[in-house]
Amino acid sequence: MFGTADDLRRARIRMRLAMLPPPPQPPAVDGFAVFNDVDRFIVDKWKRAGLPAAAAPPAVCDDVTFVRRAYLDLIGVVPTIEEARKFVDDPSTGKRAKLVDELLARADDYAAHWTPFFEEAIASSPFESQGSVRLHGNYQPWILDSFRTNRPYDVMAAQLVDPTEPGYVSRKPINVNGKVAQVGYVLNDTPKDTLQSAANFGQTFLGTGMKCASCHSHFDNDEWPQARFLAFAGMFGEKDLELVRCEEPSGQVVPAKFPFELPDAPTTMPSDVSARLHLAARLATDPTNPRFAKTAVNRLWKRYLGLGLFEPADDFRLNSPASHPELLEWLAHDFVAHGYDLKHTIRLILTSRTYQLRYDPALEDHFDVERRDEPRYYRSPSLRRLTAEQLLDSIGVAAAQKLDDRLRLYRTVESTALTRGLGRPPSRHEVTTARADDVAIVQALELLNGNDWASLVYRGGVVGELAAETDPAKVAGRLYRAALSRAPTAEELVIAVEFLRAAGDVPTTRPAPQEVVWVDDALPPGAVAGGSAGPESWQFVESPFPVHRGDRAHTQESDGRQVQHLFLGARPLVLESAEDVLFAHAWADASDPPKQIMLQWNDGTWDHRAYWGANVITFGTDGTPSRTGAGPLPEPGKWARLEVPAARVGFKGGSKIVGISFDQVGGRVYWDAVGVVKKPAADVPGAGDLLWALFTSPEFQYVR
Repeated sequence: MFGTADDLRRARIRMRLAMLPPPPQPPAVDGFAVFNDVDRFIVDKWKRAGLPAAAAPPAVCDDVTFVRRAYLDLIGVVPTIEEARKFVDDPSTGKRAKLVDELLARADDYAAHWTPFFEEAIASSPFESQGSVRLHGNYQPWILDSFRTNRPYDVMAAQLVDPTEPGYVSRKPINVNGKVAQVGYVLNDTPKDTLQSAANFGQTFLGTGMKCASCHSHFDNDEWPQARFLAFAGMFGEKDLELVRCEEPSGQVVPAKFPFELPDAPTTMPSDVSARLHLAARLATDPTNPRFAKTAVNRLWKRYLGLGLFEPADDFRLNSPASHPELLEWLAHDFVAHGYDLKHTIRLILTSRTYQLRYDPALEDHFDVERRDEPRYYRSPSLRRLTAEQLLDSIGVAAAQKLDDRLRLYRTVESTALTRGLGRPPSRHEVTTARADDVAIVQALELLNGNDWASLVYRGGVVGELAAETDPAKVAGRLYRAALSRAPTAEELVIAVEFLRAAGDVPTTRPAPQEVVWVDDALPPGAVAGGSAGPESWQFVESPFPVHRGDRAHTQESDGRQVQHLFLGARPLVLESAEDVLFAHAWADASDPPKQIMLQWNDGTWDHRAYWGANVITFGTDGTPSRTGAGPLPEPGKWARLEVPAARVGFKGGSKIVGISFDQVGGRVYWDAVGVVKKPAADVPGAGDLLWALFTSPEFQYVR
């Protein structure tokens, strides 16, 4: 009886793993408190090095630090006040391991946190091309699904490369400047594309920078003469590659060959490109390959401890041994033995005592590429700067005291001065597996003077909620717990209270909401009309046609088709806060109702959409601010007020809307009185200033 494909895969893993010698055994470290076998390798090195830590081990972090660290590391945001309180107040001894399991089980949030890293690691882009440059395509849905379902890591790699693999993310044709081109992870239309594809795969999945060997032997790594890399790259193309040194053809064709010797591996290279890619994926992910599993567990170690067991993480080489080679070998073997299960290894790392150590700058390890042999002991985690996603999403959680996946930064394609200053790349043309962690003057200026940063801090919900609180100690306490997951110290509380009193906070009432009608009987100033039939798409009508307000409404012929009428370039409608509510009035004809209606708002992009009725207009990504379902169609024959919270479609305080589109599929719809209900936050400058100080503090900006 044949098993499932996964059963066969696991059987193959066990068979291939049995060809390797047994992994190193975790050393005995009698008399030392360890949480799991990871700690045994770490402590053993302390002992062999004669470090004081072997006799007087560094302390583990407190519960407040751990809950914040675990939330940021596993789902990418700080905990809410209630989540932190619940954990800290829990008296059970196994609560840290339990929290790790709970966070790993939050599949959507876990996947969302991994998505930016993997998008950059495989150069996934929401755009298929940029100008005349062909990109690799949008892999975000595949990445999210992979991490939601905890897809085995070897299967993930194979699905990117192997056309015969179930779930293969296939290539597709696009038009670039009038020419048809293929978009996909592996591009092999030309030798240059083939070399780049092999180099990208080698960097991400084998931890080896090969690109320098594309046109000459690697200057800095003798392991990679040009011919060795070309042999590997040939497995990604339709034929063997010619050795072209610095743009000079040599006439020498390099036979395709996998660069590492694996036991009983095929030696004959297929001529068919699909078969070559299948073999490349099979050998690259094979348990006997010395690079694949070690690269994976090293990336996890670096992600959670700050420094890899080998560094740089994209420069795995034999002449630069790992700081703990036995631990690296053991983790890789364990990873493979558990079916390339990322969550298994993540749990192993996060439940170790090593991960839970208190941050101590005196014990923190550092890496200098000029001194690769300097030891690393992991007596303290390394400081890790929050990514742009962690930072901005955490501010959202601190403000709203809940995590809304639809508003997370990874869902937006917009690049702003703030996101760039925080290290988020404006585009993903090339593979990268790490962001710069240094602090630049641009970042400092954005945090000091940037409008986006000010809107996040001063117009967030947490400040407005405190408008009626007259006790400055309670204001300070809530702000500290929201931002830093802890209460202020006695000294901090004294300083905060004095500051708030000096600021003269707090008003007792919040300003009343203000309704602003933007589109009524005419287009707003500066607006340029357009749509599926150009400016003629707009049809203003008067009574006896349905009119809700004023003298006119507007509509459009559809003839059963998907149509739209829109305008751009209007004098901006500026939102006050993310709590503002966008609205429009709609009347669906009872004798000819539409299947779906949609509103799109433009602030420089159209990625702010809400729809009612069927989900057949495919703009954006469903379930995100770029296409969010807002309910059923309004009752035909009656005017309905359609409302959407600004935050739900990706807007924040200070957003400037310059255009809007009215879309429908079939039917007849009349529109009238479009605008926003502004809900200004209470003017609480002292509380806002204190929150700004907390958000810009190193304690908030780094994982400690």
